[in-house]
Amino acid sequence: MKDEIIIYQTDAKSARLEVRIEEETVWLTQAQMAELFQTSSQNVTIHIGNVYKEYELQEDGTCKDYLHVQKEGNRNVKRIVKLYNLDVIISVGYRVKSIRGTQFRIWANKILKEYLLKGYAVNNRIDRLEHDVHNIKNKLGEIDFQIHTSLLPQEGIFFDGQIFDAYVFASGLIKSAKKSIILIDNYVDESILNLLSKRNTKVTACIYTSKINEQFKLDLQKHNQQYPEVQVKLFTQSHDRFLILDLKEIYHIGASLKDLGRRWFAFSKIKMNADDIIKRLKNKSHNRHVNTLHASTPLSTGATYQQINSK
Repeated sequence: MKDEIIIYQTDAKSARLEVRIEEETVWLTQAQMAELFQTSSQNVTIHIGNVYKEYELQEDGTCKDYLHVQKEGNRNVKRIVKLYNLDVIISVGYRVKSIRGTQFRIWANKILKEYLLKGYAVNNRIDRLEHDVHNIKNKLGEIDFQIHTSLLPQEGIFFDGQIFDAYVFASGLIKSAKKSIILIDNYVDESILNLLSKRNTKVTACIYTSKINEQFKLDLQKHNQQYPEVQVKLFTQSHDRFLILDLKEIYHIGASLKDLGRRWFAFSKIKMNADDIIKRLKNKSHNRHVNTLHASTPLSTGATYQQINSK
């Protein structure tokens, strides 16, 4: 809560105080307490001393110095005065047995509640606006990057919760392919098919994965009936995930594409010729490590894969 001044006035209008609201409480000087409780400043000083002496309250946190500027004649005079929070004010009110102490406590609690609620609402609104501005700046930065360069990022890290950002990144890679996409990923589901559907219709797509369940076979069949065919090949020789674009650009991705953004992961573009990986994939095919699943492959047991036989 920011430093604010609010006027407190008794019902009989015999007292009118400028009450400082700060740090989620109200603050008064000894002189203001004396006016509020209709007693002397000396009496207030004694009571405050007893409050601290008897350890009813700790001075730290309930009392603070404040620079007060007051006009005296033609000059501004600066003095350090002590301010006391609501806890001290209430304690002094009880000790002087002033009914005004009770009235002030009721008023102060009501005002504080209103200010806290207002401050909470305002702060929430400010936080949301700052968050929106931050997001807009990030998006503008991305747009500016895309305007000034057509290059895809070479490496980076996504953190947990950046699901949409990671999805946009993966979509950008898929859309950048001109001829072909090869994905090596041991954990695939329908979300991968959805991602691959973003490619150009003339771009071929093939997934190499270590396991294919019945649900994914059904998803693939339905996908290929509507979109350009995605081939899926059973491949058990890879531990990591790789995305190969146009048989030349290789991306090493630290998480399965279906899980991007759920946990921390890194990605990097590998600066090597893709021919070696392509050649090894083909060699594994001839050694019967790879099976191909087409959309037309029957889903019944015993007829799930079409074996690629070596010649």
